[in-house]
Amino acid sequence: MSGRSLVPGISAPKLEIDRQFPTELNDSTASMRWDDAKEQVLVNAAFKELLSPSHRRTGVNLSELMPPSDIKKLLEKLDPELSSMVEVKGAFLCRLIGNDREILWLETTICECAAIEGGGLNRYAIFKDVTDRLTKELFFESFVDSLPGIVFSYTVYPDSSHYFSYMSIKTKEFFGIENKAFLADPNLAFEIIEPEDRPNVRERWAEATRTMTHWKAEYRTIVNGETRWFEGTAIPKLEPNGSVTWNGITIAIDDRKKLETELKEIASKDYLTGIFNRRYISELLSNQAHRFDRYDERSSVILIDIDSFKSINDKYGHDFGDLVLRQFSDLVINNIRKVDIFGRMGGEEFLIVLPNTGVKSALKVGKKILKKTRSKLKIIDGIKVQLTFSAGVSGFTDTRNSATKVLKRADQLLYKAKAEGRNCIKSDI
Repeated sequence: MSGRSLVPGISAPKLEIDRQFPTELNDSTASMRWDDAKEQVLVNAAFKELLSPSHRRTGVNLSELMPPSDIKKLLEKLDPELSSMVEVKGAFLCRLIGNDREILWLETTICECAAIEGGGLNRYAIFKDVTDRLTKELFFESFVDSLPGIVFSYTVYPDSSHYFSYMSIKTKEFFGIENKAFLADPNLAFEIIEPEDRPNVRERWAEATRTMTHWKAEYRTIVNGETRWFEGTAIPKLEPNGSVTWNGITIAIDDRKKLETELKEIASKDYLTGIFNRRYISELLSNQAHRFDRYDERSSVILIDIDSFKSINDKYGHDFGDLVLRQFSDLVINNIRKVDIFGRMGGEEFLIVLPNTGVKSALKVGKKILKKTRSKLKIIDGIKVQLTFSAGVSGFTDTRNSATKVLKRADQLLYKAKAEGRNCIKSDI
């Protein structure tokens, strides 16, 4: 052992053909061992075949074939005095200058056998060219890392055990969690989903599993205190052992959800007052009808029509009329609950939907708003106006169980209020 250094460049080991390599090795298996007495690296013919013709000559320096760090790692593992067999077990990678000066990636394993001479044990390395495999893997990794999403492969067995066999690195960027955390604990992928979104995700997954069709679901997670939207999609593949592998991708959809919200708001709002428009508030009233049918939730409505609004427009102009509508809308919003729904039905007609509220309570709300309208909207933009309105209050009952019927009854009561002199509210109470 004395006199030779494992540090390349100080005493660079020479490469020689080993004529007495372990007989258990196949001739096609590239192999190497260290000859301590000659301070040479001995290789078999199969190893030489990996090299370019110019490097197959006798006495070629190993430092011409491998990077210094790979030589040092390899020789240290071949030296029993530097590392035990327990420490060197398992494959590792070495780089080699191969044919056409290309870099080959060799999967390297250290083995041990009886020494050919003198008894004891001898170590040797065997090499497997994995360049093609690694090139494909590196291309796949590079391609996957360039995608705007998390690529995953998720397997579920018939006994419900499950795991991620692959999860790309963008989990850190998307969720603030390393991908290895998901590989170690597959349940984490479901635990990070906001609780109210989990049922939908699981229902869609169960349906896709039952039908063996494409799975797709949107969900929210909290990342660094901020709510973010994601969409997961995966295609199932039934394996011979009965397991199902789902190959898919998760993408961030924050921008899309923001746009959807903005478009929904634009589509649901009245352009003049900023409150809900007729179409949207009618949909919400229909939802209340469904809640009444399913849960017996007896909601009420207040249908409002501003008194003598045409004369305001005729006398002061439409710009002033628009200002009156906006100020009236602001007054109503400030005098109803957050759960109440307020919208403009058209012109000077408005509707308030009061969920889980009886007609008697709704009538009180209407009277409070009418009183404040009389007192707060006497002067608008420096112009004196005595603003009042007429209203009808109606609610869901066993016989009046649809949005159309409730709205029709409120309209009848509204016109009754107008017929009796305006500036009042009518109901069935």
